[in-house]
Amino acid sequence: MTDAEQRLAEVRAGIKAILEKGQRVRKGDREMQRAELASLRVLEAEISKEVGREQAAQAGRGRNRVIYPRL
Repeated sequence: MTDAEQRLAEVRAGIKAILEKGQRVRKGDREMQRAELASLRVLEAEISKEVGREQAAQAGRGRNRVIYPRL
């Protein structure tokens, strides 16, 4: 698992925690606020693109290249 894939898994786990447990958690007199869901969604999209680029590069489908035939 690459570094980007690990970060993507962590971001998705954070999103899942927010969806399951809520944005704010209160225990007794303490309150904890998790990261904003919208910012995690943006981060997920960015890291997902990065993972896609890494996987394409590993598969040999990196950057698009135009090859012109010689005449």
